[in-house]
Amino acid sequence: MKAHPLIYAVLTLLLLLIPLPGRIPGGESPEEIMAEERSGEPLSAYDNVIKATADSIGLDWHLIAAVIYHESRFHNEAESGRGAVGLMQVLSTRYSPEYLLEPANNLRVGSRYLKRLQNMFSAKAANPTEALKFALAAYNFGEGKVWRLIGQAEEAGLDASRWDTVASTQLPKGHHTVAYVEKVLDTYADYYRRY
Repeated sequence: MKAHPLIYAVLTLLLLLIPLPGRIPGGESPEEIMAEERSGEPLSAYDNVIKATADSIGLDWHLIAAVIYHESRFHNEAESGRGAVGLMQVLSTRYSPEYLLEPANNLRVGSRYLKRLQNMFSAKAANPTEALKFALAAYNFGEGKVWRLIGQAEEAGLDASRWDTVASTQLPKGHHTVAYVEKVLDTYADYYRRY
């Protein structure tokens, strides 16, 4: 039985349209796309100061950039209704708003605070990733409130060394801090992969 030439033409066309494994329709491999993304445009106008601050404090610059993205979307002039200012939305009685609106100052103060939180929670957390989760929660919600949540979880006999356990049992469903921690970690992973 002989196949119709139209069937061959349709099958040939379909084979040309189906991408080969490891390639996308444009012809680039995932590795080529990643290399292009890594060598592309800078993340923000503040990349150099973010990297310098991260190096001096001992944090990954991708993490600081992820926090900045979710705090101010890289808008240095950002101010919250509660008085937090700048890239990292620092709220401080120690420093003036004018001082904190200088990007290098804001990054230094905000990053040091985040590092202090991470160190503080590392004694309580199950591992460094959990310490980071607690630190991000405290950065968003307040360290005193996060310590209270941990205490309540411990009183209930729960594993208070894991943020997800504490958050899911001590905060209402859909709480903004739970979403904040997840979003910052997702952005951190994305920036780390892309840059």
